[in-house]
Amino acid sequence: MLSEEEKFRFDLQGYLVVRGVLSQSECAQLSQLADDVWPRQQTDGAFRRTASISRWGDEFLNLIDHPAVLPYLTELIGPRLRADHDYCIFMQPGAAGQNIHGGPMRYESDHWYHYHDGVMRNGLTVATWVLNDTAPGEGGFVCIPGSHKTNFIRSVPSAVLQQQHRPDYVIQPTLRAGDVLIFTEALIHGTAAWSGKQERRALLFKYSPPHSSWAKTPYNLADYPNASAQQQRLMAPASVENHARVTADGDT
Repeated sequence: MLSEEEKFRFDLQGYLVVRGVLSQSECAQLSQLADDVWPRQQTDGAFRRTASISRWGDEFLNLIDHPAVLPYLTELIGPRLRADHDYCIFMQPGAAGQNIHGGPMRYESDHWYHYHDGVMRNGLTVATWVLNDTAPGEGGFVCIPGSHKTNFIRSVPSAVLQQQHRPDYVIQPTLRAGDVLIFTEALIHGTAAWSGKQERRALLFKYSPPHSSWAKTPYNLADYPNASAQQQRLMAPASVENHARVTADGDT
């Protein structure tokens, strides 16, 4: 459950960093398993991305309802949230970034943030698992804090969105291995070019309210024979009827 300060931070900024969810050894184990399942090829570029990392083994699947993170998601999305899709981004030193994008969309049903009477609710929301440190200025995740509530989304200059220029309202949070960065897709965000000494490794799990879906193809539960009952319910296709309530402690 979010503390009062965390509620303030998320409402103010549109993102929140949960520190030290994974240990250094757990991060190293996930990185090694990733190398085993998805080894780097000679033809690969400096920027790599692939989907369905939840199929890489139980260690990855169990991130989908990790007990230290799921309570945050249920409070930000609602108790009947669903897992929508997942993927990873690996960036070697010198890898180019991606344009800044997102923001509250007037006609987009999945990118939104609402507050009413002490309760926050979000559309598509991301839990990014950080497997190595990101020092100031090294790149990776960047965002415009507070932009999830902006009324002037079209006023952001194209040079800023294309990362040709970074004004002071675009920030890069400092992250450490084991942190989990949670943000709403209503936040204007992107990926800056990577200049760290080691490969940047981030695992992204995205969640939606029960009635909406961003992924074109839902999870196929036949691909997850070891999934728990709760994981199966989270990965069910978009439908209010398919998703039981998830309580703050992760029970259903």
